[in-house]
Amino acid sequence: MIPCNLGRNHWVLASVDLTQGKIYLLDPFRQEVPWEYRNKQVACLRWFIPSMLHQVEFHSNRTKDDVTYSLSKKVFRMSIMDGSRGVPQQHQGGNCGAHTLRLAEYLLGNKKEFDWKEEDMGTIREKMAVEVYCNSLHNTVV
Repeated sequence: MIPCNLGRNHWVLASVDLTQGKIYLLDPFRQEVPWEYRNKQVACLRWFIPSMLHQVEFHSNRTKDDVTYSLSKKVFRMSIMDGSRGVPQQHQGGNCGAHTLRLAEYLLGNKKEFDWKEEDMGTIREKMAVEVYCNSLHNTVV
């Protein structure tokens, strides 16, 4: 999971599938932005991830029969996942960061479907603030 900022004013989540060589951009606020523009802003991931995997010798322990072995030199493909594919959508600006964090939380928790709406964002933001505050207290050395 990689949170990505587009144009300094919008957050999306890049979910990387190493076995398929794909990057899914989960976009909580589908804007009328041409695909080429978005692709330019996060295109570096398409080359950076395979390069990084090569640097850490990710593929050196794989056999030629392993699916990930064949991905070692390829550029990753990218596609946008938005409301038409079940990603919860915000209807106003300002919630894309919180939506992006929530998307990551759900995907990392292996939850099968997204079950919140824009109307829930106030409560979700409060919950996130409490979690940050409690964790900062918990990790503080006295």
